[in-house]
Amino acid sequence: MVLLQNAGKRERFLTPVYSHRDLYLIRHAPARPAGFLYGRTDANCDAIEPPVKDRLSKMLTDCQALYSSPAVRCVNTCQAVFPGRSPQQIEAFWEQSFGDWDGRSFEDVPDVGPLQGDEMVQFAPPNGESFADLCARVQPALIGLLDTEQACSTAVFAHAGVIRACLALAFDSPLAALRCEIDPLSVSRLRALPGGQFSVAWVNRAGQDFQLA
Repeated sequence: MVLLQNAGKRERFLTPVYSHRDLYLIRHAPARPAGFLYGRTDANCDAIEPPVKDRLSKMLTDCQALYSSPAVRCVNTCQAVFPGRSPQQIEAFWEQSFGDWDGRSFEDVPDVGPLQGDEMVQFAPPNGESFADLCARVQPALIGLLDTEQACSTAVFAHAGVIRACLALAFDSPLAALRCEIDPLSVSRLRALPGGQFSVAWVNRAGQDFQLA
């Protein structure tokens, strides 16, 4: 089970200063050119429309710390939402590697047919990573971030697969996380609680649909 290797580390990351800490997980803007499978293949992204940018800025206004995948599409999304600020890049937050399929057009990606249950978690493209592999890479990095970062609210600009890997840690279930839709420019919010636990405040909230209360 992917999550068990992190169980001992989850006890450390909450400092006594806060009863909880918020993690905002933002998927990058749509990659360009469109129509390709981007995992570890770097690509730029669409510009963010001003109304969407404004709403995202309001959603993330309390975030004191910024982190990102090193991918250009993630760094550029962060800097569009937070002009003049540069995120700390975490290598482990790269998207899942799709191996020999990475960078291909969707039409050229082989159809592997329906996968059920743990098959979806364990399946890996040729020379690529499975979702289980991605969780094993991302989850210790997330725990390490929480262990060292003292901010009450932190924004992480990353990829759909990385966000699902973080959700898998909160759900204690990789399969449940794979069932979550993560749209471009959506925000998912986790809370790190005492005792190494998490709660999920929301998943896949779109910046373009968000309204402040």
